[in-house]
Amino acid sequence: MRFHMRHSLLAFAIGLACCLPATARAAPALRLLSEEFAPVNFSDNGVGKGLSVEIVREIQQRLGAPAEIEFMPWSRAYREAQGREPVALFAMARTPAREKLFKWVGPIVTFYSSIYAPNGDGVRLRSLNDAKKVKAVLVVRDWYTGEQLSTQGFKNLVPVSDPVQGIKMLQARRAPLFATERITMPQIMAQAGVPADAFEVVYSFASSEGYIAFSLTTPDATVKAWQQQLDAMKQDGRFLTIYKRWLPNDNPPLGKR
Repeated sequence: MRFHMRHSLLAFAIGLACCLPATARAAPALRLLSEEFAPVNFSDNGVGKGLSVEIVREIQQRLGAPAEIEFMPWSRAYREAQGREPVALFAMARTPAREKLFKWVGPIVTFYSSIYAPNGDGVRLRSLNDAKKVKAVLVVRDWYTGEQLSTQGFKNLVPVSDPVQGIKMLQARRAPLFATERITMPQIMAQAGVPADAFEVVYSFASSEGYIAFSLTTPDATVKAWQQQLDAMKQDGRFLTIYKRWLPNDNPPLGKR
């Protein structure tokens, strides 16, 4: 009788656990996603490096919440950060079009949007309207630079999967222009095996602050805790130390969100 009762209680407990709503079960762990975007974030022989990687790891250490960083193509990471799991994707430009798609912690970096052309081709742009008239402007798919131009009415944007592909296509003259982010361009050109003087900036058109973007399913308490630790890093000098190691000639965004 006692044996039968114990098994009945066990079966009842298992059945009850299966019927509990998702919010009553253990919350899924926060995933950390990033892309190859040196020197802001990149991997080297499987090890994450870069400005935002160091900032994220410092926050993790202060919170006592370690987690591995997954590197993947931006379009995939951008899509997964809008899914059902708690996800943090970095570093992402915070733009009006993205504002309600994510929860934000930052700022951690400033991005600069520029249009490049092969050096010596004689391309000169007086305004964005001049760029609208060329055959094609390369942009990285789901990057904020393409988003900015699209909102300006560009109809000649040609998406590429990553910046290295854009650089190689520009070098091969498959398009006359490439709109991309400026501070990462030297290292991406080196990664693509293209000489540093192969391209020139022919027009600069915007700047945006970069953040750690959290999926909407991430608990507000988690986002708040990350922002508090980032603010503390800016107060105690740790943020500035990390920033100057990776971007010594750039002005860090030291203000709060």
